[in-house]
Amino acid sequence: MQCPSCKETIDDDSRYCDQCGEQILVCSVCGRPGKGKRCIFDGKELVPAAGGTPAPTVQTPGMQPVPQSGGSSGGANSGGTVNGDKIKLTSQIHGIMIEARDGDIIGRKNGPFASIFGRFNYVSGTHCKIVKTAAGWHIQDMGSTNGTTYNGTALVPNALYPLANGATIKIADVELLVTFDTAGGGTTRI
Repeated sequence: MQCPSCKETIDDDSRYCDQCGEQILVCSVCGRPGKGKRCIFDGKELVPAAGGTPAPTVQTPGMQPVPQSGGSSGGANSGGTVNGDKIKLTSQIHGIMIEARDGDIIGRKNGPFASIFGRFNYVSGTHCKIVKTAAGWHIQDMGSTNGTTYNGTALVPNALYPLANGATIKIADVELLVTFDTAGGGTTRI
């Protein structure tokens, strides 16, 4: 099928576009993808793809999405308050060492690191985003096809998850170590 937002070709069973990250809406009657609130073919309501229900909320102890307003989830940034405007993501296996800033997209086709992640076929075009709020650093899966995990737990698309120093994130099949500066001193590495 073609994504109604970016017009890229995506899998027919996609719930989110793996190129632009937008949620796929389909007509509740004819099943055709569309934008807005109503189907342009029959005027019926558009609903989220794959059964018409939004993604479930993760209830994993110790790691839960935070409210989009930027509220805190309680202590996941265990190194104290966050200093600095960059977060380091490294992989010795893949030879990756990047410094991401607030709002940076990580993807095979989009974002400042596309030249690095372009060689990984399982990473989506717009895979995830790094976000810094008053509560600290967060990661947000952008509806990627092959998902993002945090210390082995799959993330729900479009929800913010707090990052802790020394955490491991896996972007499709690329595992990265997270490090950042904390108020207690320099960069902490576990």
